[in-house]
Amino acid sequence: MTNIVHVSNFNMLRFKGCFMCGMPIKISNGLTRNGYYIMNYPDRDLCRMFGYGHMNFLGRLRINRHLIEYCKAVKPDVLIIGHADVITSETLQEIKRLFPALKLLQWSCDWIVPGYAERNIAALKKYLDVIDVLMITTGAPDLLKQFDNGRVKVAYLPNIADKSIETGRAFEKAAPQYDLVLAASTGKRQFAGKDENLEELVDDINTKVPGLNWLLAGLKGKPALNGYVYLEKLAETAMGLNLSRLNDIYHYSSDRMVHIMANGGLAFIDRRTGFNDVFEEDEVAFYTEREEFFDKLNFFKKNPEARQRAARKGYQKIHTEFNEVTVTREMMRLLTDD
Repeated sequence: MTNIVHVSNFNMLRFKGCFMCGMPIKISNGLTRNGYYIMNYPDRDLCRMFGYGHMNFLGRLRINRHLIEYCKAVKPDVLIIGHADVITSETLQEIKRLFPALKLLQWSCDWIVPGYAERNIAALKKYLDVIDVLMITTGAPDLLKQFDNGRVKVAYLPNIADKSIETGRAFEKAAPQYDLVLAASTGKRQFAGKDENLEELVDDINTKVPGLNWLLAGLKGKPALNGYVYLEKLAETAMGLNLSRLNDIYHYSSDRMVHIMANGGLAFIDRRTGFNDVFEEDEVAFYTEREEFFDKLNFFKKNPEARQRAARKGYQKIHTEFNEVTVTREMMRLLTDD
């Protein structure tokens, strides 16, 4: 038996964001289904508890001591950390001293573009002296290279689909409740190669493709969607616009792409992401220019059978190639192969 302690933000205290379909849960699910014993360690929740409701100095001090004692009690073979910034490198080094054979893997759902994501980059670099494997949801080799210190294995981590979580099959419905979902905070996103104000983009889409029944989350005065409601609404939405802050980073996307596709929606994705070398043109609604996006959105809105066929194919691909069992099996292979 391989004991694995998985340190990440499991959001048990704060029900924010996509906590029910987040990467921490999917990674732990995949490892369990691959036959490993997983102990989830909710770092931020415990930090707040130790800090009397706040992630303060006391909370951070106490959680680092606690993690060491916890590892003494459970004797892990593998320690996995994901966005566990409250844990210090010194704590990991002490755990490694206690268990010299221990393998350490860090994962991150982040873009890592210098000049844009300095905080993300710094958070990843602080553990490079102690971890064995680093996996990031950015696939650009030139960006991954910045973490190559000659010892750590640096690899791409796809966003994960999990059929036990993403149970929607929107492609089965000729007329779902909503036509198009856009879930994001207000501000700018890159669309067709240019920065766009999202609320102005929504207005422009409404002009070019009138009559859309939107599912907006976090925009136009609509509240963000959290928890089961988010998954429930995606299952009732025909299509989704997948926009990250930058959409020209090779094999980088927010996890919205998986949420849309894995719940049976047709995802609109910019070709600049490079995902067109993973998915076929009949599995995703790819676009390069604004007019191509508007034309395809019009077409699929008016032709539900074509939308259903494409969404079904995308659903099958993402649940086959990006599922939790396949991705976490690769995680463990990277940890164990010398």
